[in-house]
Amino acid sequence: MTNRKVALLAGSIFAMMMAACTPKQEAKPAAPAADAAKPAASAEAMTIKFGTDATYAPFESTDASGNIVGFDIDLANAMCEEMKAKCTFTNQAWEGIIPGLTTKKYDVIASSMSITSERKQSVLFTQKVWDAPNRFVAKEGSTLQTTPEGLKGKGLGVQQGTIQETYAKKYYPDAKIKSYKTIEDAYADLAAKRIEVVFADGVVLTEGFLKKPAGKGYAQLGADVPAAADPAILGEGTGFAVRKEDTELAAKLNKAFDAIRANGKYKAIADKYFAFDIYGSK
Repeated sequence: MTNRKVALLAGSIFAMMMAACTPKQEAKPAAPAADAAKPAASAEAMTIKFGTDATYAPFESTDASGNIVGFDIDLANAMCEEMKAKCTFTNQAWEGIIPGLTTKKYDVIASSMSITSERKQSVLFTQKVWDAPNRFVAKEGSTLQTTPEGLKGKGLGVQQGTIQETYAKKYYPDAKIKSYKTIEDAYADLAAKRIEVVFADGVVLTEGFLKKPAGKGYAQLGADVPAAADPAILGEGTGFAVRKEDTELAAKLNKAFDAIRANGKYKAIADKYFAFDIYGSK
């Protein structure tokens, strides 16, 4: 055997001995891809879809650009901010507002919905978010009385599906009650003298009609009708509504509402719209 072959053989034997004595290294898993290591921000943020009938200023309406605006909308956005959630809004006609919720077109109703026993059978309400009395309006200087006898035979306009419609049908059976798809349609018939009186949410009538150009020449008729006049019909204030099974979402909304009441955001929003306490008593 040549010296070169001997050297090669010795080197091979030495290499094999070293390999046998060296501890085995386990394979390390590949580092996760950067985009898989952290979930996307869109996956982290909860999106809450709100449904609203945007014909009920100043609580919900559309501006000149078609955007849905109003007190309820600002409240919803502030609550979503507390929950670190994204809000979206869908304009839904009032007669379909609850069906739209139950068929999951949206997750929450934020649309001046009074909390009543009848509605509690279909939806789960949050706590009260605001409260307002009910009110009549008529031509300025009207001598009509807002008693059942005083409105006998008179055209009384209400929005269909509202607590005011239910109340009017119960307490003013001899009035010529006309139900409208939107409150704006009732205003139009009042201006056209097809009805003498409109009965609706007091704040909507004052802030959304009497203080606007269309309300010039009209005024409140008689005294306010408080919820205490018939709590079963007129309710316990206004709340947001979710599907009955969505108890966790309702709890989150309530927690967020408590937060904006405590940190002053609620008052700041309310002061943009009203010169009085829209929340009312506890």
